Formats: sequence, structure tokens, C-alpha cells
Amino acid sequence: MAGFQMDHYHMHTYVPGQEIEKPKTKWIWKVFWILLAVTTVEVGFAFLNDLGGGEKRLMSAVGEKWFFITLTLVKAYYIVFSFMHLGDEKFNFKLTVSLTTTFLIYFIALMMFEGYALRDNQLVRPDFFKRVYHEGHATEGHHDDGGGKHGAEESHH
Repeated sequence: MAGFQMDHYHMHTYVPGQEIEKPKTKWIWKVFWILLAVTTVEVGFAFLNDLGGGEKRLMSAVGEKWFFITLTLVKAYYIVFSFMHLGDEKFNFKLTVSLTTTFLIYFIALMMFEGYALRDNQLVRPDFFKRVYHEGHATEGHHDDGGGKHGAEESHH
């Protein structure tokens, strides 16, 4: 292929009679053990934190959520950079993918926080929003019988 270049690309061709190279699986076992360790810590912590039926916890609910989010991000890092081969790419490409993903997650989180804040906060409404309507007519003394200030002011102009 003309113009095809990779930093660590080697042509893999078999020549009859040539000894077949042993597979290099050391990296996959390393990633496997790291992912297994992180998953074991997650599962172990979940059981330890809920030992007393929820009465005696090692960490608060918010702390527990952030703990699991952090460990999940560690696992996602190893999966993306190892199994999806992002670790073999050039630094600028890794940075571009990482920052774009980080900003997307950040903006999604901001939108969620804003949505919850708008739902939970009650806005201060002006008095004219507080009218109670009964059978199509406003009550609380806010009746408009057509002869209000606007009609009188218009007749003087």
C-alpha cells in the first residue's frame, strides 16, 4: 500500500520452512491481571461496605459512588488503551481522543446537574403569576373589567 505507515508495523508473512514466531501475549496477561484486580477490589468493597445490612458502612453513599466511578475509569483506560490499541498510537492522537471523550462526559454531567438544579429549585414568581383562576376569571382582585387605566389613558391622547 502506497503511503501506508505505522510506527510499529511489521510485515507478517510466513515463508515455508521458517520457524513460526511465538505469540507475544505477555501484555494481554498483564492487562488481564490488572483488570481482575480492579474488579476484585470493586466487588470486595461492595460486599464489605454493605456487611451490616447497610447500618455499618465504610464509606458514605456519595464517597462510594465516586470510588466506583474512579475504578470504572481505570478499567476503561486499560480496555481502551490495550484492547482497542490506542496505546500504540501517536501521542497527539491519544490526546485528541482522550480530551474529546473527557469533554463530552463533562458536558453531559453538567447538563444533568443543571437539569436536577432546575427541577429542584423553585423560581421566585412575580405577583401576576400567582393569580388563581376560577371558572375563567381571575380572582384576588385582579379583575379586568375593560375600564381600567389603559382605557382612560388612551382617551386622553
